[in-house]
Amino acid sequence: MKASYLAFFIAALSLDAIAQTGNSFLTHYAPSDERIDYRSMGMLQDSRGLIYFTNKKGVLEFDGRNWRLIPTPGAVYTLSIKENVVYVGGVFGFGKLSEKGSERMYEPLINNKIIFSSVVANGKVYGCSETSIVSISAEKVEKEIKVEAGNSIRGLFEIYDRALVKSSLHNILEVKTDTLVKADIALPVGSEVLFSNQNSKSREVILGDESGKVYLIKEKSSPIEIILQDAAYVRQNSLSNGVWVNEKMIALGTLLGGVLLIDVSTGATVDHLDFTTGLPDNEVFALMTDQSEGVWVAHEYGFTRIAPSLPFRSFNHFPGLTGNLLCIRSVQGEVYVGTTLGLFKLTKEDNKPASLQTIRSNQQERRDLFSFSSKRKNEKPAINAMPTFETKIIKPIGYSYKKVNGIEGKVVQMIELNGKLIIAGLGGVFEINRDKAKSIIGQPVKTIFFSPSLQQLMVGTYNNQIKTFLDKPTAWSETHLLDTLSDHISYAFEDNLQNIWLCGRSEVYRVETVDGKISDAASFPVNNPSLDEMVGVAYGNEVYLAASGEFKKFDHKNSFVRYDSLPGPHRYFASAGYFWFNDGAQWRTVDSRLGTLKLQWLGLFPNLRFLAPDENAQSLWVITADNELYKFTNSQLLSDDVHYPLLLREVKGQKIKIGEDKGVTMDQSENELSFEFIQPDYISSYAMQYRYQVKGLTNGWTAWSNTNHVANFPYLPPGSYQLAMQSRDVLGNESKIELIPFEILPPYWKRWWFYALEFSFFSLLMILSVKVSVANSKYQFVSQILSLLTVIIFIQFIQTGINSLLSFKSSPVIDFIIQVFIALVVFPLEAYFTKFMRGAAEGKYQIWLKKNSPLNN
Repeated sequence: MKASYLAFFIAALSLDAIAQTGNSFLTHYAPSDERIDYRSMGMLQDSRGLIYFTNKKGVLEFDGRNWRLIPTPGAVYTLSIKENVVYVGGVFGFGKLSEKGSERMYEPLINNKIIFSSVVANGKVYGCSETSIVSISAEKVEKEIKVEAGNSIRGLFEIYDRALVKSSLHNILEVKTDTLVKADIALPVGSEVLFSNQNSKSREVILGDESGKVYLIKEKSSPIEIILQDAAYVRQNSLSNGVWVNEKMIALGTLLGGVLLIDVSTGATVDHLDFTTGLPDNEVFALMTDQSEGVWVAHEYGFTRIAPSLPFRSFNHFPGLTGNLLCIRSVQGEVYVGTTLGLFKLTKEDNKPASLQTIRSNQQERRDLFSFSSKRKNEKPAINAMPTFETKIIKPIGYSYKKVNGIEGKVVQMIELNGKLIIAGLGGVFEINRDKAKSIIGQPVKTIFFSPSLQQLMVGTYNNQIKTFLDKPTAWSETHLLDTLSDHISYAFEDNLQNIWLCGRSEVYRVETVDGKISDAASFPVNNPSLDEMVGVAYGNEVYLAASGEFKKFDHKNSFVRYDSLPGPHRYFASAGYFWFNDGAQWRTVDSRLGTLKLQWLGLFPNLRFLAPDENAQSLWVITADNELYKFTNSQLLSDDVHYPLLLREVKGQKIKIGEDKGVTMDQSENELSFEFIQPDYISSYAMQYRYQVKGLTNGWTAWSNTNHVANFPYLPPGSYQLAMQSRDVLGNESKIELIPFEILPPYWKRWWFYALEFSFFSLLMILSVKVSVANSKYQFVSQILSLLTVIIFIQFIQTGINSLLSFKSSPVIDFIIQVFIALVVFPLEAYFTKFMRGAAEGKYQIWLKKNSPLNN
């Protein structure tokens, strides 16, 4: 009993430490095709960044945006990669994925065997069935090694380039010189090995066994157990797999408790991801770390990528927070969140014992999800081979949100005054002091603003009133400074000249102050046809507004004029005294106080609801349109900035030909041609932007856009071109320009060989006409017909040649005029040729022709 409480206490302490900094950033992926089963027991990534998943119907390939199913003859159990060639094992045997152009297909190497596990070691690929191991070298089957009678294979794993075999006799074998020998490597004795994973940089190996223990193995050293602070939690929730995240952190997957991120040097839990913190399911099928140190989790509902190194930490998965998130504020170390249902405070729970859940579980049945049973058909299981036991799932209590009493309905705005929190919403305006709400005004409020010049609180109500309040020692007192102003005020701010600006629907009001008193007021009309809620900002001595999708600047006279130095904002809002806008590429603010933050990261979220700095302006609270709450900080950035190459994924068109140099050839008559590129990106593929240029057709690049990864050409004139494509990630890093040559072939009647054929036919007719005329005068009529036909063909030949050189897009009238002009140009040549043919037909050149006839030579 004491041991259980101690285990719970350790787990609770570790998870409390996590909650203070939030949880890792999660991205969820699932194929949109309902015919594709989500369940996957294996994943890997190639050098180009593409990720492959095992599947019942084949191999799933993913590039961050597009899913592609590569069919196989049956369900896939295992994947391995060697020299960027993906090897596939399943119920159908073993094979590899081959690539032809932009197409991927399965190529069998071994048939009629169930290959359920594979590794790459010693320069070879090994795959195993229950009774044998096959080795593949140079993409060909090299040898098959059978196990001894009475033993069977339970799986393969690799340590320091050595292929090791788990057997049903609970001993570890090694594939050595094409035979199976007892492994001489020092491994923990007792429980069956579940997984091993080697760090590519430090070359250290982690190994997990069925008892829930995890070991660290250094080359030529004995395994050292990593003493986990949450060892009881890992053991009782059935450890299933583990991978390195980076040189200091590992990820452990469980069957019942999600994923734990562990500090290798201390064994402390850095983060815990399960259903309560955003992971769709607690049952982990497989784990994989990509080249950007993101951990991929395969579960019942698809795949989730955990990004512990991304500078965002999630704060909305703690229990107790309800409603759509609208605003957040940090005051003296306390975090308050306003939602559509009220005000909530993030509080730390007492470390008291949690309720323990009892589950009847069959451990061996769960293990069978990840390994094949090695029992022979005539082998009887032992009595205690599959024990049924009680699993107590520890549910440590960390942080949660508590609703602040007395505040109901939407909370839309929060400000801090002298260490006190002032909140506003549909319930009115309240002062929060020690979690107690004190009402200032009890009617629905649109906006609040505290004027530094007047030292008064200004409140814009839903009934178009502007109320002012002064904070006195005993209570807030209404001062009635702006009672005569009636308008729907949505935002207020103050400039550097102590002028207060109030934004209405179609007018902006300027309230001038001197020595803490109002000296003058004026209104200025603003063109706001869409009746957007205007927001504004004072920057230096200038005042700017955003309304109806454009920026306006005060001209220091009587009006606001359009400001063209900045592009019209796609989206904009004001929150916590800061003005934010999206220019189509990234979120920006003109406030210099946030200049140290890498705001380009906000491009991960195309739609934001709220942004506000924390108390020291070193981090930023972010509320997205998907109702997610993050804390963004520069202190946690990607340690290894990996850029995947730009790939040509697909070329679409009828009867296209793709050469070995990726050059594309297509007939003009086949019309539409399109190229689809992708740069694998798993942080946010939709924040990736593309541009392209067609050399030989255009002189400039297209605009940067996340849809320009597809270059579509409904029509192209014949000719040779080069398509140049480039990508740019969320931080503005531009890729290398990829060049794809392609050629549009003209119709066959416009090609050189057809012109040569026409010329040969024309020459033949001319010679035949002359020969007939010379041969006998009675064939003069036939000669004249051939001469006329030759002249007509000659004229058509000339016109076709000119039309192929000169291309016009015009009306039929213009085409007729052009044809007449061409006829006039060729008329002298036509007349001379007609005269020559007629003379030849009449026998005028018979003496010359007979003299120069080849028959006389």
